[in-house]
Amino acid sequence: MIRICIFLQFITGLLPLQLSSFEQFQNSMRSFNATSIGKSAGGLDIPHVTVSNNGPSKPRVGFICNVAGNRLSSVNICTSFIDAALIHRDPQLVPLLSNYNIHIIPNLNIDGSQQAFTNINKGTSNARGIDLTSAFPDLRENVQVDAGNVPPEVKSVLDFLEKEQFQAVIVIGASETGITFPLFHVEDDHEGIIDDAIHREIAKKAYALNPNLASSGCSVGAGQGITNSHSATFKRKTDSVGTLEDYVYLKYGALTFHFCVSCSLNSDTDVFEENVGVLKELIRSSDRGLHGRVVAPDGAGLRGATVAAKDHVVFAQDGGYFWAPLVVGTYDLKISFGSYPEVQVPTLAVEERTQLPDTVMGDIDPVPTEHENFVQMNKTLHSIHAQYPAITDLYSIGKSVDGRDLLVLVIGKYPDKHVPGIPDFKYIGNMHGNEVVGRSLLISFSKLLCKNYNTDPRITRLLSTTRIHIMPSMNPDGFEAAVPVRDSYNTNGRANAHGEDLNRNFPDQFHRDEEKTREPETEAVMKWMGTHNFVLSANLHGGSLVANYPFDDTVSGLANHVYSQCPDDTFFKHVSALYADNHPSMHAGVACNLDGTVQFPGGITNGNKWYPVTGGMQDYNYVFHDCFEITLELGCAKYPDGKFLPDFWSDNRVSLLEYADAVHHSLTGFVKSSEGELISGAEIHVKENSKSVKSGTDGDYWRLLVPGVHEVWAEKGPLRSKTVEVTVSDKYQVVYNFTLYSEQSRWNETEHYVFEPPQTPESPALEIPVRVHEKIVIVSDTDRSEGVKVTFIKHGEVDENTSIGEAITCYINGEEVVQSEGNTVAVQVKELSTVEFQGASYYRATKFLDGTEKSVKVRLFPLPATLGYHSHAEMLNTFQSIVKECPKMSWVYDIGTTHKKRVMEVLRMSAGDSTTGAENGNKQRIKLVGGIHGNEAVGRECLINLAQYFCSSYGHDDLVTKLLDTLDIHFLPSMNPDGFAVAEHDNWTKGRGNGKDYDLNRNFPDRIAARKDPLQPETSAIMKWSRDKMFTTSISLHGGSLVACYPYDNSESGARVYAGSPDDNTFVFMASTYAKSHPTMYKGERICDDDRFVGGISNGAHWYPLNGGMQDWNYLQCNTMEITVEMGCNKYPTEHELLQKYYDHYLALIAHIKNSRQGFWGKVTDSAGSAIEDIDVVISAPDVGMNISARHSGQFWRIAAPGKYEVTFTADGYKSHVHHVNVGHVSWAELPEPIKVVLFMDNEDIKNHEDSLSRETKMEMLMRRYVVVAVLAVLVVAAVVMGLLWRRKKRREMERRSKDIEYKGLIADDSDSE
Repeated sequence: MIRICIFLQFITGLLPLQLSSFEQFQNSMRSFNATSIGKSAGGLDIPHVTVSNNGPSKPRVGFICNVAGNRLSSVNICTSFIDAALIHRDPQLVPLLSNYNIHIIPNLNIDGSQQAFTNINKGTSNARGIDLTSAFPDLRENVQVDAGNVPPEVKSVLDFLEKEQFQAVIVIGASETGITFPLFHVEDDHEGIIDDAIHREIAKKAYALNPNLASSGCSVGAGQGITNSHSATFKRKTDSVGTLEDYVYLKYGALTFHFCVSCSLNSDTDVFEENVGVLKELIRSSDRGLHGRVVAPDGAGLRGATVAAKDHVVFAQDGGYFWAPLVVGTYDLKISFGSYPEVQVPTLAVEERTQLPDTVMGDIDPVPTEHENFVQMNKTLHSIHAQYPAITDLYSIGKSVDGRDLLVLVIGKYPDKHVPGIPDFKYIGNMHGNEVVGRSLLISFSKLLCKNYNTDPRITRLLSTTRIHIMPSMNPDGFEAAVPVRDSYNTNGRANAHGEDLNRNFPDQFHRDEEKTREPETEAVMKWMGTHNFVLSANLHGGSLVANYPFDDTVSGLANHVYSQCPDDTFFKHVSALYADNHPSMHAGVACNLDGTVQFPGGITNGNKWYPVTGGMQDYNYVFHDCFEITLELGCAKYPDGKFLPDFWSDNRVSLLEYADAVHHSLTGFVKSSEGELISGAEIHVKENSKSVKSGTDGDYWRLLVPGVHEVWAEKGPLRSKTVEVTVSDKYQVVYNFTLYSEQSRWNETEHYVFEPPQTPESPALEIPVRVHEKIVIVSDTDRSEGVKVTFIKHGEVDENTSIGEAITCYINGEEVVQSEGNTVAVQVKELSTVEFQGASYYRATKFLDGTEKSVKVRLFPLPATLGYHSHAEMLNTFQSIVKECPKMSWVYDIGTTHKKRVMEVLRMSAGDSTTGAENGNKQRIKLVGGIHGNEAVGRECLINLAQYFCSSYGHDDLVTKLLDTLDIHFLPSMNPDGFAVAEHDNWTKGRGNGKDYDLNRNFPDRIAARKDPLQPETSAIMKWSRDKMFTTSISLHGGSLVACYPYDNSESGARVYAGSPDDNTFVFMASTYAKSHPTMYKGERICDDDRFVGGISNGAHWYPLNGGMQDWNYLQCNTMEITVEMGCNKYPTEHELLQKYYDHYLALIAHIKNSRQGFWGKVTDSAGSAIEDIDVVISAPDVGMNISARHSGQFWRIAAPGKYEVTFTADGYKSHVHHVNVGHVSWAELPEPIKVVLFMDNEDIKNHEDSLSRETKMEMLMRRYVVVAVLAVLVVAAVVMGLLWRRKKRREMERRSKDIEYKGLIADDSDSE
């Protein structure tokens, strides 16, 4: 019987979906996991289904069905399309799903359809009696619409269209057959649109794919089936004002069609099967004509760029992608964006589908073709500063011999001062006055940076994270002397006005000439470098084509062409090659050899290897100021004609950007004392490298290093840090904060610091059930760049003789990638991948890396297809649903009420506890808090959905099962439900505060500042809750940026400085774990209007200081390690965006929960094995920071970053106990071993209680006894040896005395005989 039922279900699934009732329609929407774009006038959700989502590079198509209300045939065809695409993966539709972004609103007038399902002649209006077919704003001239009476359905769909920006919109209707297109309302009897030809061509082709349309007897256009909607041949011959179709076309320029699918309002035939070909052709219309991409000079897409072909104008969308609906023909194309020069593509031949190569916008300003003299250059620099005062500063570091200012233009987000944590970089040009190319390049480079800030993502990121100093001319006197001659090779103007070569005038490490006169230009640069902590620099010269690096001379000073290696030779070669490789010809190394032979392999050279220079500036930078500088020879002609300057700019632009960005190829951070004070002048050392660099006045440092593993430490005077092993990347800075100690015992410790995602220990293959057609995410715990090859082995439902390829279809990010071999399917996975399977229900995953079997862990996570916002009541109902579904592991309790008397409910989840909900005192408690600001709503919904996932996955997912078995997890999704109730999309302030408009994240008692506002009920409830539960870890989910923040949130001075806590290393580890588990946060890219966050994390005060924050209070008052996560730029995104936010964050949330087990834990008892009750047991670990207290049950948990710790347990009336702990990276599946500690009373004899001791304690005591016995034995042996030696000495003395006596006796006898 069961098999018969399954067979009937299978057959039923192949039949067309026919809707016979409104309830059936609603059920189908639930089965599709439909989201809602808003509410109807009658309060019903207007459903929306994302059929496929392939990112910005694919065109977007929207279907809007049943605007009229009783056109149920349109509801049927749209619902059937969704069913065929998502559930049955109809082979006719599968190719479309990976090439187009398809969205469907299957029933816009849902109020009307509810009536029509009962009576087909009703339902032509919404619940307020408004006809939606004419309720849209009419954009034609002199036509007004009552804006105050816009129905909610119209408002919702207008918001939806604005967000999606479709290339094609198909409105589905019924009561006739055919395809019509705008305009519906015109001023004359007939008016065609600009895109009339392409609309007519597409409509005609699509219409022909269903012959039944023409023979229906109700075809539009006098039976022809296609028409401009207002044409006199149109059946209705009516002038329709306020149509959806006209609005879409006139507002967005999208291809817009109205497809009437049936003469019947509610056809009993399979309208989908009859018209599937028409639908496919209309979908494919979205990329008809010309498509391409508009990018900035660095390759970043330019959203909003204008693409014009004759009278056809479209705008580039996300990523710079555009689609222009053009008929076959030849067009003169014009592409523009902001202040970029217009790009013109004349006589472009456009076929049915033509892809244009990426259009790279040129430089904003044309490069000058004449050299500027000093007065002109001065004017240009002042003009740049005046035009961009917010991101530039202009100052003089001194004057030349002839009194000309040595001008420096500073460009950056913080141009007028050094900001701790942001490196200073410099370019210097025209050191030799007759080498002029660098002078012009640096002026053009300055314009490029300024005019692209907040436009070009890469340049914006660079200026937000770097302070760039540009000196176009170090020798303006020499340049003026060189002007009249305009030589290319001779030396006129090379020296300054005193005739001195400035690149031979600096102090030299090998040849100290204290009596040498320093020129004014040299003195100014030396003083400048003494007041700025420059990290990286380049000096632009001319006369050859090569990147030259230290050292420039040797001890002898005469060893020409001998390689003079500096301690950082590998880095200098790395960064010199970076410049040369990005130059179109420098990397070839030919330089100025006319015969084409290679002079400089790779386009780089060691300075002395080329020729010796004594007193050069690049060696002075490196040796005396820790600034890594290279010298760039930009071309064979020192003073070329100005007409060649654009070519020089084209050759060097990318290299100049890449080299400036290389200042971040470093290890960076702060140097602090063990008390947390910042230390300037500390030396940063690298093992096997004799060069050290010093921390700046703010304690910040940068140590430029080649990618790889390095052992580093810091020291100053009697203070030194432990040695740290770090892995440096060339893709991002690695952040590490040194702590200096006075105890020499700490200096020899070595910490292995991993900034990149840690490797996961080996683990067995993972088996979990995966439902048919369910989307899952596969993420490897290995390095992101490696990727993982995953093989899925089918279990059940498929006969052993059936090829897996016949049974399973696998899609990764919408692309079909199945590769079958026997009864397995292998897919290649990199980073985060969304994977969808069809045709099976159970898989076993085994792992392979580069073809070699290796036990790396692969996580499989089901994802919801849709996500929506919950009202407060809906959230509470969801909690009850979770409790009902998982009654043995979930409970709800409230912690208080808000100003508006809303209940603050907490969902507690923990498996294996009492079914009554009594908490297990032996479990670690953690809390997850969202919505402290009511309008920052992403965290709220992520926590609700994460709780649902935990409930449904327990027993199936090994990690979730382990977490719930071992942790006590408390969810508070909405700390500020009053604020959420009034919040609005895209409103950054409304709903931020609570019901009294107080900011709850400024309302907690502060360690520095007194609270200004009265304590709010929400704050009070959180404080009591936190103190009662003694949570180990916590996370607070915010919005408005993309970063993980950690304490402290403020500093004593109130300034924006790094304010690390005693547990700074552990907080950095926690924040980094979250950031590295997010697909983009760890990159630290500037995607919001903020700073760039290195590694995706930030100290709170270093970002911006705030008083009264929750995370500091939790840490200081409850020993709870809390971090704050900003989940995205948009605080209250639409439901469509919300789903992507959940995809991005839920793995990171799980990683944070897992990280709660990071550290050490255990139980403290007395000698009888009983918990030490009513006595706080203080655990003090020198490297951990804050002390914590054990619970009354004796249980303790301490979060700690990987490392070695010495932990001391003390309690009043008990002997202290020292325990050594080695904390590693917590694995997905294993808990660290607990520490068992026994404390003895002060007057208690330990020996009498040995039987009650743990094995570890016994071993420790036994080792101590061994030591004592060994020491005693050594002392005894020493005493015996000393005794024997003493006796031997005495014996010899006795023998000597006896001989003396005998000798004296003989003498006496002789004298007597005489």
